[in-house]
Amino acid sequence: LHLSIRRQRQMCIRDSPNPNPSRSYTLRKTSALAAVVLVTGFGACAASAQDKSFTDGLTDNWQERSYAQLKLGFADLGLSDSAMTLTGTYGLELAHIHPQLSAEADLLLTLADAESKFSSSMGSTTVEASVFGMGGYLVGSYDQLPVENLVPYARIGIAYTSAEVKASNGTASASGDDSTFGLGLGIGARYSLNEQFGVLAEFNSTEYDVWNVGAHYKF
Repeated sequence: LHLSIRRQRQMCIRDSPNPNPSRSYTLRKTSALAAVVLVTGFGACAASAQDKSFTDGLTDNWQERSYAQLKLGFADLGLSDSAMTLTGTYGLELAHIHPQLSAEADLLLTLADAESKFSSSMGSTTVEASVFGMGGYLVGSYDQLPVENLVPYARIGIAYTSAEVKASNGTASASGDDSTFGLGLGIGARYSLNEQFGVLAEFNSTEYDVWNVGAHYKF
């Protein structure tokens, strides 16, 4: 039964037509936007940093350069209903490299599982999935828009994701899991309400796509 459910999951998530046909286009567009923002930002970083190393000044006034984010999101795990997620982010502004460059660490947890129901001659089967994730990112932002306090940004880094799948049909159940390291990409925009508080909207793509809205707090 375990193998059967795993095959069913693979068929539903990977072999069947993509439930979100725009996923590949969205990922390509996200990659392009992230590349444009980050390459521009990193070029400026290289020019302004001159002989400074990445670690020079990293711990200077780190409290004043720290910020935290709390984000509520929906993760597409390939099932009919998305999982509800909560992401906590700690960030550190890398002003000694460039004023618009930051480093971030993410922790993602599932609040409510993704779910699909399938019917067959053997009855109805419910498949539920949850995801856990961690990641480290470099973030390039741009604060020269004509809209005051609105800052778009792009993220690129390495992410670890682990998904757990459970299936049951009332008389039997099975479970499986899968984990991977891979490239993490993201784009978003933050609006500052004052010097400390702000709100944001964000899209991240690792092994799975996650749409987030959340709050930003600068220490």
